[in-house]
Amino acid sequence: MVKAVKGTIVKCDPAVKQVIISLDKKEKVIIEDLDENHLLIDTSRVDYIKKEVEKLLEENTYKSELDKAPN
Repeated sequence: MVKAVKGTIVKCDPAVKQVIISLDKKEKVIIEDLDENHLLIDTSRVDYIKKEVEKLLEENTYKSELDKAPN
C-alpha cells in the first residue's frame, strides 16, 4: 500500500545540508535525502529548521571586536 507524505523540497549548499541532517538526528525532519543539494523535509517542520539553522550559523559566524562595539 502506498503512503503519501506532504513535504517541502529544500535547496541548500552541502554545509547547510549537514546542519539539517544533524537536526534530523534530534528530531525527525527529513523525509528523503535527494542529492547533494536537495532534501525533502516535513512541511510542518520548515519554520523549526529555518530557526535552528539561522541560530547555528549565527553562533558559528566570526565577529570581530569592532563589530561587537556599540556605536
